[in-house]
This record gives sequence, C-alpha cells and structure tokens, in this order.
Amino acid sequence: MKRLPLILLLLLATTLTLAAKPKWQDNYRYDRFEIEGRTCMVIHPTGEKNGRWIVRPAFLGAFPSVDERMLELGFTVAYCDVTYEYANPKAKRDFERFYHEVRNRYALAEKFIIEGFSRGGFFALSYAIDHPEQIEKIYVDAPVCDLESWPSKEQEKLYRDAVKRWQQGGGNFSEGHDYPIRHFQKLLDCKIPIICCYGGADEIVPYEENFGRIVATHKRGIKRIEKPDCGHHPHSLDNPKKIVRFLKRKPRRK
Repeated sequence: MKRLPLILLLLLATTLTLAAKPKWQDNYRYDRFEIEGRTCMVIHPTGEKNGRWIVRPAFLGAFPSVDERMLELGFTVAYCDVTYEYANPKAKRDFERFYHEVRNRYALAEKFIIEGFSRGGFFALSYAIDHPEQIEKIYVDAPVCDLESWPSKEQEKLYRDAVKRWQQGGGNFSEGHDYPIRHFQKLLDCKIPIICCYGGADEIVPYEENFGRIVATHKRGIKRIEKPDCGHHPHSLDNPKKIVRFLKRKPRRK
C-alpha cells in the first residue's frame, strides 16, 4: 500500500487537531473538568435528556454531525482526552475512572456508546474489549486497528511516541499493537452492535490493514458504511442519518 510522505501526514494530523478544537461553548451547555490530569467534558443535550450517552476518547468537535444530532435527541455527549495514549493500560484505567465518575455524577445509563475516529477508534475498540459490560454500542470511523500499520515505522517520530506511551502506561507494545484485531471476537460474543464508517481510498489508515482484517475473519455482526472515493478525511457523514438511526435504536434486552 502506497504511503503518504511524513510531512503530509503531520500536516493532516495538525489540521485534524485544529478541527478538533472544542466549539461546544458556542452552542451547548457543558461542564469541563479534569481526571488524572486529562481534559474531560460533559455536553448536555438540547432535547429532553434520556439518560443515554455517547463518549469520545479523542478529537472532540471534529466532524461532529453525529454528536450534534444525538444531542438533539436527548443524548449526553461526553469526552475524556486519551488521544495520544494509544490505548495503553494506564489510559484505559483513567478512562474507566472517568466512566464511573460521570455516570454517577450525571445519573446516566449503565452502558454508553463509545465513538472513535482514527486513533480514537483503536482506543474505543480496545476499551470495549476490556469492558464490554459498560458498552451499549460502538461507532468507529477509519479506525486504527494495528499500530504497526499506523503509525508505521516509516512515521518514525509517531511510532516512537506510540511505543513510549505504552511503556509509560505499563504495557507491552509488541503484544498490544494489534489488540483490537486479536480480541475482537469478544465483542461479538457479547453481542455489542458495531458500526464502522470508512473511506475506500484511505492511504493513511488503510482499511485492508486495519478494520478490513477484522471483517475478513468476522463477517457477521458488523454494519459497515463505505465511502468509496473518500480518503482518511472527512470522517463521518455530512448527513448522519444512517449512523444516527443505528445508534439511537434501543438495544434488545438479553
């Protein structure tokens, strides 16, 4: 698979980071706080609160069409910033503390929807595998599923940072780099509804090297939306009707 030059990758990453700058304060009532030094936010729905919630672990405010519609439908949108942690063990422990504090503080449902774009998808899938009892549904978009694909060793600085974050977080990178792929069956065993949106022309996080490897083994239980001529960006859909319809439907009781 042809890869983009490092300078272009860094430029795209910078652009996405800027796009992710929270703008909720302009349109929504929200609470901002920290847990273990991590920025956390809870954005309150514009519609009547229904107790259900959707959480991003990265890039709050980037490509927000789904979140905005969910807020209108009474969902709470929450955020715990573990963007640059690559789902290392400490980051997942911090996120679990966030889950308990937010759920209790705001009287939210026991299970939540976890939403992850790009590297946020790696965290979303990894956390859900470890804590399926907390997860109502999963929505990922162009998700990284193997840190040997992105950031690959060709993106030397990013790759070194991923390895370093795993070491600092008490994990073994060599065992964790493809964690979602190796353990995905657990999500299917728990019957967690999963939707994945992706660009068929993505050269940054190639589908075939990431979520495509999951689909090749697990052909059932996953809803996919392909954007054939789309690259890594833009994420999500301008008209998020298909995704929102999937997420808002109440899961069947087991």
